[in-house]
Amino acid sequence: MKGIVFLFDGQGAFKPGVGRELYGKYPPAQKVIDRSSEILGFDLKDHLWGAAAAATSGRTSVAQPAIAVVSLAYAEVLKEMGVTAEVALGHSLGEASALAYCGALSFDDGIRMIQMRGKLMEKGGKEGGMMAVVNVELPILDQECKKISGAINQALVVANINAPGQIVVSGSKDGLKQLTAFVSQNHGRSIPLDVGGAWHSPFLKEASEEFSQFLDKLNFVKPPVKFYSVVEEKILDDARTIRDAFKKQMLARVNWVQAIENLKSMGYGQFLEIGPGKILKDLVVKIASDIKVDTVAVYTDLQILVQVFK
Repeated sequence: MKGIVFLFDGQGAFKPGVGRELYGKYPPAQKVIDRSSEILGFDLKDHLWGAAAAATSGRTSVAQPAIAVVSLAYAEVLKEMGVTAEVALGHSLGEASALAYCGALSFDDGIRMIQMRGKLMEKGGKEGGMMAVVNVELPILDQECKKISGAINQALVVANINAPGQIVVSGSKDGLKQLTAFVSQNHGRSIPLDVGGAWHSPFLKEASEEFSQFLDKLNFVKPPVKFYSVVEEKILDDARTIRDAFKKQMLARVNWVQAIENLKSMGYGQFLEIGPGKILKDLVVKIASDIKVDTVAVYTDLQILVQVFK
């Protein structure tokens, strides 16, 4: 069997208190969080479990580096214990964390890149929103989004394909309101998401262009760990190709179903969610129930997890 696949959490994994136990128990995690605080220019601990933590989820510019750094701290602890990934990928924000983990950028540049992504998305996506849709087929949903978008001349797109029958739509608030009625008429269910904006939609076009210019200033290298690009739906190992793929990432659809199915077809059968959530584990189970998958978030003692994956 091939090696372990690391799955890095997205922004939705944040809740006040994440990382506190990890920081208190494992010195490698302390180093990652403290060094990241220096790079970010503020004490990340305050926004993870301190006085400012209650407001973190509503601030994309803070929540994104917060989740990414906690995820990278988990990965560093596992590395010290002898568990590393053969391939890494991530869901939305998690793709930036995966890039940093794989070594496509230096650690410092990886944290700066994640911080810039959060800042630009916070600035650029506020006008719209996102909504999960359950039990409406993708082709039907795609077609209706295009129909509504054309009628009101406002962006509305399928942003995430998370699991069979579980899709996220992103775009204008008026468009989402109209789509809610359509979903109800088609015996589906719509769930508004508490996010900072219309991620992975044309609302982020200007932010994406600015982010692309920022990426051009960073030194990308061939990563020592394989990086699976959710955007390109394959493993990338060339520095320029990785940079170009990530330039598209803010606007691109997150096809998580295809990512897991592709990796399974390549022979990967061990997946580990890296971060404070268990959302990705649950999605993998829905996509391919025969895959071995776990999450670091449910272990108070990571040594127990290590015995399973080492």
